[in-house]
Amino acid sequence: MALFVGIIGLPNVGKSTLFNTLTRAQVEASNYPFCTVEPNVGMVEVPDDRLAALDDLLTPKSSTPTHIRLVDIAGLVRGASKGEGLGNQFLGHIRGADALIHVVRCFEDEGITHVDGRVDPLADVETIQTELLLADLDVAEEAHSKMEKVARSDTSALDKGLFAALGRVVSGLREGVSVLEQDLDEDDLAQIETYRFLTAKPMIYLANVGEDVLPDGGEGVAALIGKFGQERVLIVSGQIEAELLDLDLEDRLAFLADLGLSETGLNRLILASYDLLDLITFYTLANGKLQAWQLAGGTLAPQAAGKIHTDMEKGFIRAEVAAYQDLIREGTYDKLRGVGKLHTEGREYVVKDGDVIEFLFKV
Repeated sequence: MALFVGIIGLPNVGKSTLFNTLTRAQVEASNYPFCTVEPNVGMVEVPDDRLAALDDLLTPKSSTPTHIRLVDIAGLVRGASKGEGLGNQFLGHIRGADALIHVVRCFEDEGITHVDGRVDPLADVETIQTELLLADLDVAEEAHSKMEKVARSDTSALDKGLFAALGRVVSGLREGVSVLEQDLDEDDLAQIETYRFLTAKPMIYLANVGEDVLPDGGEGVAALIGKFGQERVLIVSGQIEAELLDLDLEDRLAFLADLGLSETGLNRLILASYDLLDLITFYTLANGKLQAWQLAGGTLAPQAAGKIHTDMEKGFIRAEVAAYQDLIREGTYDKLRGVGKLHTEGREYVVKDGDVIEFLFKV
């Protein structure tokens, strides 16, 4: 299943322009709030130089990259969690997301209105964060209240672990602390997982800037980095990214170099989404088909096989593993085997980023 990333932000911050560029779709992007009514959904390939190199080396019949599923929802406004604007129905579209991209306006343009009449990145972030917190608080309080009623009528029917975990979540949210930042242990997180709390999701802050402040981003970006840290803030000019689509590779690289950039912001965004969730990529070659697979870091070989098919996990016997760099350096599996770099691994093997794996299993 593809990584699912939700795109959120206030109206008129450039979300739909970004989505158009990422997916090469033609989603309406107009200068008025709530232009995006239904969520826009698109699939984006994950840039992967290793897959291209393996394709050249192994010459398979087909080559399939990994993807990210993007959902662009309507611009949120103050009070969205209580039904203002288009209401909190849109928050439901991203409850299933693995991570969120919060697009923050960091550019001045008198021709594009701001819902609050001024450009203030930190204030905009606070507005959205408040709505996510309030939406989660509504869900947590309702669930906790129902469980309290159960406890009064039949204590034996109460899931005490879940009840206690929800109580801690409610207390934290009332204090304005996101679920992700609360001091919850692994048992607590497992208990509340089904609620898909919005503030439990990792988030990247995408600073949408003007061309004139690239590559550093200006004062607005500096404020975001000061608040959230360099690793969680990505600088992109949505307008520049849209223009890059119309250029061939040579002109695109020259344009980026003139701006002091080495690659497109969109590629950096996709890869940052991967890093945010500690995802790795492994590869398989079977029946002439080369394919890349997404996987959480630290996953064992049988569970990696299960990403391909549940029967492969159930019947897992062993895995024949080649490291990407070793395979590229030696050039063939025979040479790889000859230098002892093709190794057999069992159930306890932790799959590594770049592994090229053949799974052996019984049906």
